Amino acid sequence: MKMKYILPGLLAVVFIAGCKKDFDGRTPETSNITNSAYIRFFAGSMGAARNFILVDNQRLNGTALSMGGFFPGASTVTAFATIPSGSRTVSVIDSAAVPAQSSLTFTRDFLAGQYYTIFTYDTSTAVKALVTNDVFTIPTDTTCNLRFVNVISTSVSVPNVDVYSRARGANIISNIPTLGVSSFIAHRTGVTDTLDIRDAGTTNILASVNGFTFNRGRTYTLVFRGRYQATGGTMARGAAIMATY
Repeated sequence: MKMKYILPGLLAVVFIAGCKKDFDGRTPETSNITNSAYIRFFAGSMGAARNFILVDNQRLNGTALSMGGFFPGASTVTAFATIPSGSRTVSVIDSAAVPAQSSLTFTRDFLAGQYYTIFTYDTSTAVKALVTNDVFTIPTDTTCNLRFVNVISTSVSVPNVDVYSRARGANIISNIPTLGVSSFIAHRTGVTDTLDIRDAGTTNILASVNGFTFNRGRTYTLVFRGRYQATGGTMARGAAIMATY
């Protein structure tokens, strides 16, 4: 199987010109992306420290990911791994000689031309995956797209959560349950904003992303992960923003 990483905004250029770029030299190049699907990965299982993601037994990331890490690229980089479409076997493993985390393997049908994000969650002995099909329209005005994914882990019932924008002084996403995924909303750009994740209907802040500047025309995902009850340590609850497009 052949796969590579690609900037979605450059798909047309790559297809027409046949330009090829690999972020990881171990990954073979492919010049035909017509039947490709595109994936990102977020390591959200509690205490994850040495995560690698594989598709059909081919490893994608060159550097192991800890909890809250994502592949490929940083929050300001728009990149996906390009894989052949169709039924694919996805594995997430702990690379240590004596793994601290159980492996996860599942099969999923990835449609050609579609974008997906794989989020892991739950405990180190019961790792699970939430897969989203990232369907959105690129904004043509001054806004950006923003959605919220709640993969917080807990063994007891916990409140739903709101997302509060300090720049707007209001909730922008409300009442999302554990494993809930909000719709994409239009969000303001060009200003530095702090987003607080709160217990629904309260001012109790559970986690924040501080001082993030959203860019017009982009699409972002805010993720809430970790153990709900943990405020410190390797399993601490927290939040991160991924640039989806």
